[in-house]
Amino acid sequence: MTEPAAADWFDRGVAASNDGRQAEAIAAFEAALALDPHHGEAHFGLGLTLMAERRFTDAAPCLRRAVEAPNAPAIWWTCLGQALYMSGAFADSVAAFDGAAKLEPLLENASLTRAQALTFATMIDGRVEDALAPHGDNALAVAQEAFAVFGVFGHLDAARAVGAWIVAQTPSDPVPAYMLQVLADPTVSRAPPAYVEAHFDAFAERFDHQLVDLLDYRAPELMAELLSHYADGFSEILDLGCGTGLSAAPLARFGARLTGVDLSGAMLAKAAEREAYERLIQADAVAFLRQHPGAFDLIFSADVLIYFGDLSELLAAATQALGPGGCLAISIELSDQDWTVLSSGRFAHGDGYVRRLLEPAFDLLAHQTIPLRREGSGVAEGGLYILRRR
Repeated sequence: MTEPAAADWFDRGVAASNDGRQAEAIAAFEAALALDPHHGEAHFGLGLTLMAERRFTDAAPCLRRAVEAPNAPAIWWTCLGQALYMSGAFADSVAAFDGAAKLEPLLENASLTRAQALTFATMIDGRVEDALAPHGDNALAVAQEAFAVFGVFGHLDAARAVGAWIVAQTPSDPVPAYMLQVLADPTVSRAPPAYVEAHFDAFAERFDHQLVDLLDYRAPELMAELLSHYADGFSEILDLGCGTGLSAAPLARFGARLTGVDLSGAMLAKAAEREAYERLIQADAVAFLRQHPGAFDLIFSADVLIYFGDLSELLAAATQALGPGGCLAISIELSDQDWTVLSSGRFAHGDGYVRRLLEPAFDLLAHQTIPLRREGSGVAEGGLYILRRR
């Protein structure tokens, strides 16, 4: 039986990609390239499929190989520019879009992405004022976006420079002040409540779309599913750091009175629209827990520990707020250290550190490692823990 030729593997890759069978498409394009390393269309198909999987850093080298082919069309250059932009390689992204523009005029979306990439590349080059000058009244918004983007992609010198510019423009805003502090002081032990409140008040309207639709955040559902194997009902549930109420639907299966606590009034207003909570309270997590000893038989806390470095006070307070036999369900972003502050302003924690803090008062019922959310061109790894208080 004759082995398929490169062209056959390429056709299989196209068919699989069109059907949404991305893993099969990747394997087929790779098989085509193993037989013909100069197959430009296969390089492009592989790159495009990796982009569909949001693997932009992996896609860029494939698309670079594609545009080396004779008569590579403008769209190949445009896709390379987009992949490089989404990988944080902004200067290279500009060059790729310019390669496309030599062949035909850029479409509007590509032109806008090129302009943004040029702004970011200019900032990374140390010329923050020059980069922002063309943006006029919109300069602050552009700088704020750049500040967040640079932290994600590790352009930390540029993030510090842009952060200093933002703080100079908005000296009373706790959000850039904290983020700049994070870049300067890796010993920060928690996100200040004023930062958390201001950040999420501003974020509330787009929070669900950003986390669920764009970042594929599913921790509340996965944690509730894990919990369901060990408990089927509670009487008093605390959704600690409830935000907009993303945990309300997953928690409904447990059929209890549901209390939500959050620092952000705007996030609580969105949670109220779900009509799922018995009570919604604006409060600091540690203070609220200390004020309610033994009040709950489940504390459910998704994406809250990431705003604390040292977890000892928070977990001690959670222990107090649970009655004997009560359950604690928590998620963390994983680190190979006890805890570390990230350039995003969040904190990541070590599995061993969390277990050491909880072992004296809790039995570990279940643990699961999950992809917590998309992060830049990669994925942030997280851990879920289901525990029962002794």
